[in-house]
Amino acid sequence: MEDGGDRDAVRARAQGDLRFFLELARETGELEVIAGADPDLEMGALYELSLEQEDPPVLLFEAMRGCDTRHRIVANVRSALLFQDGQGLERVQSYRRQRKKKHEPVAPRFVNSGPVLENVLRGDAVDVARFPAPKWHAGDGGNYIGTECVIVTKDPDSDWVNLGTYRVQVQDAKTLSVSIEPGKDGDRIRRKYWAMGKPCPMAISVGQAPVLGEVAASTYGHHVSEYAIAGGRIGRPIELVQGEVTGLPIPADAELVFEGFMPPPEEEARDEGPFGEWPGYYGSNIRPQPVLRVAAIYHRDDPIVVAQPPAKPTKPGTYYGTAGTALLRAANLWDELEAAGVPGIKGVWKLPGGGPRLINVVAIEQLHAGHAKMAGLVATGCGGAAFFGRITIIVDADIDITKPEEVMWALATRWDPKSQTDIIEGCWSGYIDPLLPPGKRETGDVTNSRLILYAVRPFHWKDEFPKVNAVDPAYAEKVRAKWLDKLAFLGERGGR
Repeated sequence: MEDGGDRDAVRARAQGDLRFFLELARETGELEVIAGADPDLEMGALYELSLEQEDPPVLLFEAMRGCDTRHRIVANVRSALLFQDGQGLERVQSYRRQRKKKHEPVAPRFVNSGPVLENVLRGDAVDVARFPAPKWHAGDGGNYIGTECVIVTKDPDSDWVNLGTYRVQVQDAKTLSVSIEPGKDGDRIRRKYWAMGKPCPMAISVGQAPVLGEVAASTYGHHVSEYAIAGGRIGRPIELVQGEVTGLPIPADAELVFEGFMPPPEEEARDEGPFGEWPGYYGSNIRPQPVLRVAAIYHRDDPIVVAQPPAKPTKPGTYYGTAGTALLRAANLWDELEAAGVPGIKGVWKLPGGGPRLINVVAIEQLHAGHAKMAGLVATGCGGAAFFGRITIIVDADIDITKPEEVMWALATRWDPKSQTDIIEGCWSGYIDPLLPPGKRETGDVTNSRLILYAVRPFHWKDEFPKVNAVDPAYAEKVRAKWLDKLAFLGERGGR
């Protein structure tokens, strides 16, 4: 890829065009084409094996067993190296720069036609089962076509169109179930329609430009247009067509879109799940979920489904490539901390094993008494961290938060369990939380507690805290440079 502006232009084009992205991934050697895999578990196993790599390849499944040979599935799109810069905190900062580079949203625009309208199926022709929907994990309760999808809903009280990512299970030829955690924007919107005695209009894209998958999975606040955010990110308007059934705006170049209405659950609900989620458990089990009655299907001649099924968050590739994308969420949290007025933020990180949400680490340069407490409370309760967190760790700026052993050292030597710990109760959680007790599940009480650990030198006597026993990093690098060509071990570094 070219440097500077050309590189940015190519990346923006790849973000806004799935097929161009695949061409580029093929050219750079990042694309792995897999022919003949079985959607029943084998594809899921191959996908999880790819996550043994810290930077997993882009997987393009074609000629899948029992499927139309024109249909394909691609995985590991948003974690592709094409969209990454640097390593460690450099990568988090890169995400922050990308978020801010096109800080002015670009409103989407409607067009008369687009590739998604190459095939329009209505009435008796609607058959969801025509399209590949793998069984990703052995314990899954069915086939899931939506794991990196974009679900489009519109607030009935305004012009706000929301994009969200929620799991979608195939129930039958004309029915999909959609699992949306309570409190998510998609849930708020559908409940408004149900309160009015109406079914909720909904469109589900299961193949689309990478940037749409990214913004749909991120948190921007109520009444913020993800289409406009995506347009700003790629420097041009997202082109939309109007759904024939609901009138909802659908990406004109989407690969495959299902459109219809979701009646209230008391009118129709189907057993959904279980489904292996990103915390590494079947936390949500089987429970009735609202369904989308599919009235129309739009698809390109040779549609590509974009997939990113969850996996246990201990595999190296899940850290950078989960649907939630851990480092992207770290960048979001960093921005939110600064926007909330927390000074002295030197880094935000997600510890491996906690996936994109469960363990947040924030490094600060302490500027005043109570600074660590301020950072901990905001990092635990602000928008990007409010849903389904578990642990927040605040450390001093000298801690390399990208290294778990450094974070553990800070905890072991600077954290006093009695005086430097907060436990916050009644926080927003979800059904995928494996620690949510059965009794709370039954009553719909999806709340949990959070732990905040202040592994920092106590502010009032931080200057008297024992000095760190370590070679000065700048001097160590001088010594490395001097001896590098004489001592082989000096060229061997751990980590990424």
